[in-house]
Amino acid sequence: MAFIYGMADSERALLDKLPKEVKNVEDMIQVKRQFTQKMKKQRYGRKGILGTVFSEIKRYHYKRQVDKFQYEKIGKLRTGTFGENDVIDELAKLDDSYHILCGIEIELPYWVRYNGRKNLKSAQMDLVVVCPKGVFMIEVKNRTDEYAQQNNRDLSPHEQTERAGRVLWIALQKKFGDGECGVTNVLLSIKGNLPYDQRYRSVFVSSWRTINQFLEKRVDILDEEDIEDIVKYLEGYITT
Repeated sequence: MAFIYGMADSERALLDKLPKEVKNVEDMIQVKRQFTQKMKKQRYGRKGILGTVFSEIKRYHYKRQVDKFQYEKIGKLRTGTFGENDVIDELAKLDDSYHILCGIEIELPYWVRYNGRKNLKSAQMDLVVVCPKGVFMIEVKNRTDEYAQQNNRDLSPHEQTERAGRVLWIALQKKFGDGECGVTNVLLSIKGNLPYDQRYRSVFVSSWRTINQFLEKRVDILDEEDIEDIVKYLEGYITT
């Protein structure tokens, strides 16, 4: 079984918006039910004016906690979280020579050029896999068909993947030296509705059902010492 470090970045963002009683996504249904039950009990309150006021204050508090679960507030984060967790669960099936680091954020000490402009300095990365096959920067997208077909976004998923992969590559080159460690960029579509884009030739497109085969079929290029050094270095950039 592969080693997992941290948690999905979208899951961390989701938990930040939910009541503190929600420790992970599996707790969501139970915690929401508990707050709903507490809210309903306060409707009847205690006898007397003070008891009624106190009861209303508590009911308002519980209602605010329940409202945090509304789809309008957490829908996109919830979709992203379940998508990323599906990918993590799939990657976890790989053997123990694979290390999956979740929620990486790297900021370079200087701006670098991307597409002819000096406009790139930092990036967030959903997943980074370090294994004998190399280093893989994986951007996970769980988008509807309608949203995936929109072409008017300022930053396409392919460009986002390429930019993040470049930041990771530069950071590794700075730490371990030129040519010591390459990075393979992977755009992983949960619904399989993001096609390959020839404008971004450094970006491979995969799905969560085929990602393990994509990794396993590649040639080994890193030894155990290399893997250990890279994992130890990247652990310092895990945000969760």
